[in-house]
Amino acid sequence: MMPAILSAVASSAPTERFEKVFSPPGMAVETTSRTQCQVFVFEGYTVPQPQVPAEHTAIRRLVGEWERDDQRRAALEEGRRWIADTFYDEDGDTVRTLRLRKGWSQTRLAAELGTSQSHIARIERGTENLTIGTCRKLSKALGVDLNTLDRALRRQEAIARMQ
Repeated sequence: MMPAILSAVASSAPTERFEKVFSPPGMAVETTSRTQCQVFVFEGYTVPQPQVPAEHTAIRRLVGEWERDDQRRAALEEGRRWIADTFYDEDGDTVRTLRLRKGWSQTRLAAELGTSQSHIARIERGTENLTIGTCRKLSKALGVDLNTLDRALRRQEAIARMQ
């Protein structure tokens, strides 16, 4: 018995000679090779996800619960400020440091802007091209003027290029 191959595309050992090779689905391509392989494409193939223990709580859910408790929310906000000062101080003002100094999570900033957490993550990575409307919302939410936000975005982009 042949071992299973965990791949989205797999092929067999050479089996017989042929005249054409099929490349992208349905496209015949002339070739000088005369060796044929059976090609298997498993389009619906997915990597099996590990089993999650029954008592497992996702971190996003846990932090969401803590954000609703005043005392824990204050501790999380203080922790975010500490992270900004300890780990990102040399970065200067970036969208990330401005957000962290407010004690906000990406989720909280996303809610203020009416967008998604993943959008905020792309902004903070310096890979998102923002509209002026988004910049206005962002500057208002972070409590800075548009010039400060522009410098923060440019700094964030420069940091992203160095990484």
